[in-house]
Amino acid sequence: MLTIKKHKIYILIVVILIFIICFMGSKGELVENLQIPIGVGADTDPANTYKIPFLIYSFEEEGKISSILVSGEGKSIGDTRQDRQLRSGTRSTIGLSRIFVFSEAASTFGLKDFLDICINNPQINDRAICVVCTGKAEDMLKYKVKGYPNSAEYIEKMVSNLQQYNFYPMQYTLIDLLVRVDEEGRNALLPIVEIKGTNIETIGLAIFNKDKLVGKAGVEEARIINILKENNVKGILTLQKDSKKYINCFTVSKRKIKCDKINGKYKFVINLDLKGNIISNELYENLYNDPKVLKKFEEDMKIYVEKMCNESINKIKLKYKTDVLDLGRLSMEGERFLIGIR
Repeated sequence: MLTIKKHKIYILIVVILIFIICFMGSKGELVENLQIPIGVGADTDPANTYKIPFLIYSFEEEGKISSILVSGEGKSIGDTRQDRQLRSGTRSTIGLSRIFVFSEAASTFGLKDFLDICINNPQINDRAICVVCTGKAEDMLKYKVKGYPNSAEYIEKMVSNLQQYNFYPMQYTLIDLLVRVDEEGRNALLPIVEIKGTNIETIGLAIFNKDKLVGKAGVEEARIINILKENNVKGILTLQKDSKKYINCFTVSKRKIKCDKINGKYKFVINLDLKGNIISNELYENLYNDPKVLKKFEEDMKIYVEKMCNESINKIKLKYKTDVLDLGRLSMEGERFLIGIR
């Protein structure tokens, strides 16, 4: 037992030393002498000039911590580092960044160069949240959100909480993006954020083919895409006749896919298992006491979800022309889809 404890202590010491070497340097560099980014952005312009803004912590006197924006421009990602260092009195370390914000322009141009640099940086935080923003990433990072030290921390928390009620999975980290960009039969989806009024909001999903942005889905469509694409996601489904007649159901959606080859073509059957609790009912009378009314609600919800799913699938095939649902993991020649709800 004593030997095991000594072994654990030894491992802990090694981990601490590695952390000190990586993040403070071999000479024990002070934190005040380092640029510690909270958020990193990626912008590009029509002339293919890169602009990489860093939102960094600023350590001031009397223990105060604020954040400032430092940007670098260049014809390559490496050039932006050189340019940024010309206006900085401290050394940069990217390893503690909490979010990566890619502008629509940079995402449409392609994220390959940016992702390649991330792969080659052993200090990178591969659990950082990734998003696409409308407008410029620089503007998004320097935007002040009431009640938060900076926009990066707000965006990180907002995206992390999307899984609560909107069927979003928690698969928007840098490592998730790297895997989906390189793996055959998979495509990346990232939340789209936008400055609206005095706040930052999630407005949908950015759809990628490899490293390039090929389409944008609004919030309603994004929810259905997530139901079709992901397993074990949760959110609210609503049946509504008018402003006074509606029912809300907090639902957990589980997905299973079956693939059959028929006459040389592939048929995919997507089975959705929806279970949940009613949180508000202004549509069905005597719902909790009459089994027939409950059965009617279940059938109405089934028809509603099937209709939304089939409409979304048709839109995916015609508009995005890419494997949004990752069906290529089963086959690259998907032709027909069937939806089953229970």
